[in-house]
Amino acid sequence: MARVAGSKDLSKRRTKSNKPVEIQDLNLNFATSPTVWEFLKDDSFVRGLMGPVGSGKSYACAAEIMLRALQQPVSPLDNIRHSRFAIVRNSYPELRTTTIKTWLEIFDESTWGPMRWSPPLTHHIQLPPKGNLAGLDMEVIFLALDTPKDVRKLLSLELTGAWVNEARELPKAVIDGLTHRVGRYPTKAHGGCNHRFIIMDTNPMDDDHWWHRLAEKEKMAGKYPWKFYKQPGGVKEVDANYDDAIFAAGKYWAMNEKAENIPNLTQGYYEQMLSGKNLDWISCYAQGKYTFVQEGRAVWQEYSDVLMSDDIEFLPEYPLQIGLDFGLTPAAVFGQRLENGRWHILHELVTFDMGLERFTTQMKIEINKMFPKAKDIQIWGDPAGSKRDEIFEVTAFDHLKTQGMNARPTVSNDFKVRREAGAMPMNRLINGKSGLIVNKTCSSLRKSLSGGYFFKREAIGSGQERFKDVPFKNNFSHIGDAFGYLMLGGGEHRILTRKNAKFGTQQQTIAKVEFNVF
Repeated sequence: MARVAGSKDLSKRRTKSNKPVEIQDLNLNFATSPTVWEFLKDDSFVRGLMGPVGSGKSYACAAEIMLRALQQPVSPLDNIRHSRFAIVRNSYPELRTTTIKTWLEIFDESTWGPMRWSPPLTHHIQLPPKGNLAGLDMEVIFLALDTPKDVRKLLSLELTGAWVNEARELPKAVIDGLTHRVGRYPTKAHGGCNHRFIIMDTNPMDDDHWWHRLAEKEKMAGKYPWKFYKQPGGVKEVDANYDDAIFAAGKYWAMNEKAENIPNLTQGYYEQMLSGKNLDWISCYAQGKYTFVQEGRAVWQEYSDVLMSDDIEFLPEYPLQIGLDFGLTPAAVFGQRLENGRWHILHELVTFDMGLERFTTQMKIEINKMFPKAKDIQIWGDPAGSKRDEIFEVTAFDHLKTQGMNARPTVSNDFKVRREAGAMPMNRLINGKSGLIVNKTCSSLRKSLSGGYFFKREAIGSGQERFKDVPFKNNFSHIGDAFGYLMLGGGEHRILTRKNAKFGTQQQTIAKVEFNVF
């Protein structure tokens, strides 16, 4: 029968038993979710579960926390199964509004004991031994770990296991930090930990994410590989003649008969969510595919990856031009401006935590490898690179010159000028094609232009949308800025700053005719 914290064991002698703690009214049925069931049966050290929204990922992970707690050995000291788990999300607002709500839907406070809402947020579930059944002492700590530096919160934390909710929002450094904190509780005196683990769940992410790399490209081998599970999508793409096909985002969709967790969803859950969504959103959240989904408002809304990306090659008869963005995350964009005014963006160089010395060396390697026939090389950079270093009293441009690279600053580093210079070729149509063509191999730049470099949305209420005036700095902003400097240095600013006396003298003209629109 069910027991709550505070009940007493009235037997004269506590009988130690390895039988599972008896829990009533906890019915978690995964019969309609075969992928989830395989995930739960797997004992791999690190496991991940990816799927569309509504597929039961979070419920499965919450259930596993309890299942693992019940499988812990019984303490020879007090006849109780001890365990401590961390549930991690990228921020405390998300923890409170999503993760904790899901947890409490299964393990509500009225039955399992109250939450402690002061930091660290904790749900301490205690069931004392009764008869020949062992008791349960399970401590669940909810943590927000958004950046690699937040891993410090894990120091000295001794855990049995951990669940990372929406892993796509977290850097891999957080997962790495958890790997040496789990399996440390309970102590040997209380029976020790019989299974240490880290489980992760997430909606799909972009194909340059660390999850995609480890799950699809660089699969681990050896004795303790990380395992990744992918649930079927909630919808599938069909043709127009398919029964009950729904038209959305230029394509036809229908319910996927292999979709999981359907009995626990309202009827038409997936079909109803399609209306008004773009193709990327449907691919990510309804189909469960690796997809880049734009957030906020793109810096370059003029860009269309379908129309402005293609397979292109270097043309030796034109100069090779390079745009640079300095800093500790330097980036370079390599392109050519053709005689007809069209830009070909050929290559990109994206780095992280790299100083100018190593970046210059890497850039020289890229030029020699990718463009050995280049004779005329023009390099443009952020004018902020003209500032002298406080120690060595040289500028970034001086350093590049010592390496044989004659780089010059652009006319401005004003963001608005840089943005408009980048938009100019996108708005041109030359011989039936866009004035900007980006090589398909430039994945980071294409994602930056497609919305990875964006203005964050501001919450102002009243159903209105407003965006910040300054774009959000992230992994895609540096390559986007390098593209802007390339456009500025390549001459696109001249159209913006060209002086024309006629502009100031034109006046309004009123036609002296009577005209009836009807």
